[in-house]
Amino acid sequence: MRLLALNLRAGGNSGTIAPIVRRVSYLDAEIAIFSEYRNTSAGAMLRDELQRIGLAYHAYTETTGNGVLIAAAQSFVALQNPFGLADDEYPNAVLLAKFASLQLYGVYLPGQDRKRVHLRCLIAAARRHNEAGDNAICIGDFNSGRNETDIEINVRSGRLRDEFSTADLYAELEQEWTEAWAHLHPEQYEFSWYPFRRDPDYRSYAGWRIDKALISQKLLPLLEAAEYDHIFRQDRLSDHSALLVDLALDSS
Repeated sequence: MRLLALNLRAGGNSGTIAPIVRRVSYLDAEIAIFSEYRNTSAGAMLRDELQRIGLAYHAYTETTGNGVLIAAAQSFVALQNPFGLADDEYPNAVLLAKFASLQLYGVYLPGQDRKRVHLRCLIAAARRHNEAGDNAICIGDFNSGRNETDIEINVRSGRLRDEFSTADLYAELEQEWTEAWAHLHPEQYEFSWYPFRRDPDYRSYAGWRIDKALISQKLLPLLEAAEYDHIFRQDRLSDHSALLVDLALDSS
């Protein structure tokens, strides 16, 4: 089973949706998770294009602001706002999809300390899934990570020159679930987001690795691969790279 997660950058637009979906199809994703999804005309175009390539089953947060879309080749049961957050707590930040062999949290966590409530809920959910022995994954744009390894300026300078305000809760989540890319690429550095620049030749050194997948204890032995696809960002379809995760699970 292959999962692909991509931040659309402000919901995408009529010029980016079709090439995004073409690359998703080329990469043979069976489940696609889109953050910064917006339930607008661009969102409707995205859903139509995904259906055309066989990702015909959809669930999404019904907001014109930033949220999450999950599209799959197989049917699933979805739950919006699975943690029951209030309207002022960014309830569209998490979407739960229940497949036959996998429980999946698609996320677009808000910036700065606004995501603390979501991380606390994810920590509690991770503990429950571990206790139940569930195959579970949380994947998408976390807007958080490790200060020492996930901020390019820190890696290059060898000093903490910038930081995630929620690095403490992110570390607590990693105590429950394993971060897929870091697990398979120890002592390596890669960054999934750079500031969007109009000049395609500009080389930024301000990368952050914020697009991630964390997996339950039961699922960890089934993790086969986790890689970034930078073409989405290099072709300026988004300011994010996509994350691909391969699991030894039956997709039926």
